[in-house]
Amino acid sequence: MREFTEIKYAVDEGIARVAINRPERLNALGMNLAEEFTELGAALAGEKEVRVVVLTGEGRAFSTGRDLKESATHTKEDADRYQLLGMETVTRWENLPMPTIAAINGHTFGWGMEISLACDIRLAAADATLCFPETALGVFPGAGGTVRLPRVIPAGLAKELIYTARRFDGEEAERIGFVNRAYPADQLMEEALALARSIAANGPLGVRGAKKVIEQTSRMPMSQAIEFSNAVRMPLNFTKDFAEALAAFKEKRKPEFRGE
Repeated sequence: MREFTEIKYAVDEGIARVAINRPERLNALGMNLAEEFTELGAALAGEKEVRVVVLTGEGRAFSTGRDLKESATHTKEDADRYQLLGMETVTRWENLPMPTIAAINGHTFGWGMEISLACDIRLAAADATLCFPETALGVFPGAGGTVRLPRVIPAGLAKELIYTARRFDGEEAERIGFVNRAYPADQLMEEALALARSIAANGPLGVRGAKKVIEQTSRMPMSQAIEFSNAVRMPLNFTKDFAEALAAFKEKRKPEFRGE
């Protein structure tokens, strides 16, 4: 993995920690960050040793979305390229084979909301400020927020949040189901990493297979979804990891999974 200028990246015991690192701009998405995030998504897709990814922001924000100051200087070509890059960052992140956890540590607007929607699990600081501000700017969420949000919370609530552009905090985000849980800000990363460790301790082939089935069958008819699940699940019976799990059970010890 190469060094990035606006992203911090580190891996420890199968857990990748990713931090958006433009604190002076409240981690707003500029062109360079969009390019780096797209490249990071492509690189992570091929990382066999990474079992879980935790995404957060440096400083007071997770991400405040589009860098409006930078966008004011865009030509039409720049604006079009930026829009496509913004969508690609979210799509690549959503398609990562390993589970992803968003640790929403502070101000989260626009693209910040959309990249968190692309994560499998969302946790938030109780006092974080969240918002889809786009309609107040005369547009609407442009990186898939209008598609993904109604698949996470009830459609009526999704419409309210997008149409009104109102702000809400982490506690409300938990109540409406936008995040799994909200924590005091000083406990957020500890809780996110504890959750990541509990996932990373399990067999990576099984976890990745489960994610693939959950994601790809959500809109399938039941019979087709079960057939797809069987196609992904059956080969796992003959993996070294499954054999190791059975041996560990018999020997009353913890299994050592290798993703094989």
